Amino acid sequence: FLVTGASRSGTRFLTNLFQGLGMNVSHHSDPVRGADGAVSWVHGFHRSGCVVPSWQSPRFFSKAFLMLRDPLKQIPSRAESTDDFDWLEFARCAADFGPLGPSTSATAVDRLRLALKHYVLQNSFVEKYAEKSFWLEDLDAHHPATLDIILGLCEEFASTACNEVKLRTLISGALPIDSEPLGVGWPQLAFIDRPFAAMAQTLIRRHGKDISVDDQLPEMGWGFHCDFNNDLWSCALPPEAESLLDRSFSLEDMIRSKDTALCAKKLPPLNGSMVLSVSVARTGSETLSQMLAESSGLHLHDHQCNAHTLLEHGAGHVIVSLRHPVSRIVSGMQWHTRLHNLSLSIEAALNSSNMSKISKSQAKAAAGDDEQSDNGQLSHGAYSLQKEVFSFDDFNHSYVDALRNTSDPNHRIALDVQYRPYSNNIFIPVVDFYMKGITNEELKRLSFVCTCTLKEDMDRVSNELNLNLDTEILTHESVSSSDDPEVQLQWLSQRNIDWIREIYAADEAFYLQHCSHCESIANQAA
Repeated sequence: FLVTGASRSGTRFLTNLFQGLGMNVSHHSDPVRGADGAVSWVHGFHRSGCVVPSWQSPRFFSKAFLMLRDPLKQIPSRAESTDDFDWLEFARCAADFGPLGPSTSATAVDRLRLALKHYVLQNSFVEKYAEKSFWLEDLDAHHPATLDIILGLCEEFASTACNEVKLRTLISGALPIDSEPLGVGWPQLAFIDRPFAAMAQTLIRRHGKDISVDDQLPEMGWGFHCDFNNDLWSCALPPEAESLLDRSFSLEDMIRSKDTALCAKKLPPLNGSMVLSVSVARTGSETLSQMLAESSGLHLHDHQCNAHTLLEHGAGHVIVSLRHPVSRIVSGMQWHTRLHNLSLSIEAALNSSNMSKISKSQAKAAAGDDEQSDNGQLSHGAYSLQKEVFSFDDFNHSYVDALRNTSDPNHRIALDVQYRPYSNNIFIPVVDFYMKGITNEELKRLSFVCTCTLKEDMDRVSNELNLNLDTEILTHESVSSSDDPEVQLQWLSQRNIDWIREIYAADEAFYLQHCSHCESIANQAA
C-alpha cells in the first residue's frame, strides 16, 4: 500500500507509527521499499522521465490513500523547510507550476507561492486514484474513522497482530501539531496567489474540512478543474471564477459566491409543527425570530437560510417578511452607522479612567447585545477588508458606487466584500434567493408579512396558525424612517437608488404585490 500527499504532510510521523505497530513500511528517505507498504509523497506523483530521488521498484502498489494536513501549517512548513534534494525540481517534472525564473524561490513570498501550488497540484492528482483520504490532524485527535483506516491497513498487510490500544499510545503526544503556530493565514495566501488559494480552500472542503466564513473566498462557489496540459498536471479556476471580481455586480454571482449551503449544514433538527421565518435583513427579521422562538422552541436568525431549505428540512410553515429593496439597503446603512457610533462610544468609555469596572462590563454587554440583534449582517473578515478601503463617513455612497461601476478603482474590493458569506446581507434578494426553489405545494405553507404593518400582519398569522404569539415584541425602531424617500436621498444618490431598483426589480414587484399599502403609509409619513 501507499499513503501519500503533498510534501510536509506528516509522512515521517506516519512511517514511524506503522513501524511501531511492527510493520515493514518505508519512508521515501529510506534506502529500500518496505515489504508491507510505503508512506511517501515522492512516490505519489511522478511520470516517466522524472528522476525519482528515492528508492524505485517495478511493483505497483495495491491500494493508495491520501493524507492531508492543514494547509495553513503545511504550506509554510514546505516553504521554509529544506530537503536532501531539490523538492521543487522533482515536483515540477510532473506538475505545472507556471513559468519559473532563476530567482523563483528567492523570497519568502515566492516560496509560499510555490508551496501553495504544490499543495493543490499534488493533492488534486492523488485524490483521483486514492481509495480514501484522511487528515493528519484527525489522526492526532484519535478520530475513529481515521484510526479505522490505519488499523485496516495493519490488519491487511502486517504479519503481526494489530492492537488499537498500542496505536493510540503511539499517537498520543508524538505529534505536537496543536502547539505549532499558524505560519500563514488565508488573506496572505489570497494576496500571494488568489486563484490557487481558492482552489486550496475548495480542495480541503471536498475532504470534509470547513473554512471560516471570515476567510472563505467567493471563487470557491465555482470549483476548479485539473487535467494534463502538455504532459504536466495543471489546475485552474474556470473562466467565470477568474473574472468574477472584474465583471458587473449580479445577484446570480452573489448568491453562488456566498455559499448558501452553509445554512443547511448548521440547521438543527426541525419538525412539522415548527413555524419559522426567513431572516430577510432589515425587514424586522429579528423581531419575527423572537416572536416565533417561544412557539417553535428555536430562535433561528440566519440570513443565508431560504424558505425552501427550511421547509425541505422539516419546518411546518415559514413566514417571509417583505420591504422595499431600497428601504432595506438604507436601513442596513443606518444600522451600520448606529453600530459604528456605539462602538466608538464604548471604546471611549472603556478607555476612560473614570469609568467603573461595573460600567465597563455593562458597556461590553450592550455592544454584544447590539451585534446579536442582527447577527451576520457583516462577517468580521469582510468588515476588515471593507473598512481598509471605504472611509466610514462616505461608505454609503462610495461602496454602492464601487459595486455599480466596473471602472471604479475599488470595484474588485467591493465585490470581494459583498460576495463573501454573511456579508452585507441587506443585498440578498427575496425573489432570487429567499423564494428560490419554492414549489406550488410549498407555497401553501408560506405566509407573507409586511414590515410597515408587522404587528397587524403577525396578529393575523398568529390567529390563522393558532400560535398565540406575543406580537408586542419590537426589537428596533429607527428615529429616521428608511422608507421615507427624502431620508433615502440622504444615504444614497439618485443614481444609486435607480440602479438598486433596476437590479432588484423582481423584489420590488413582489413587494408591491403583497405590500402595496406600505407605499401610501410611507408617503403619508413623508
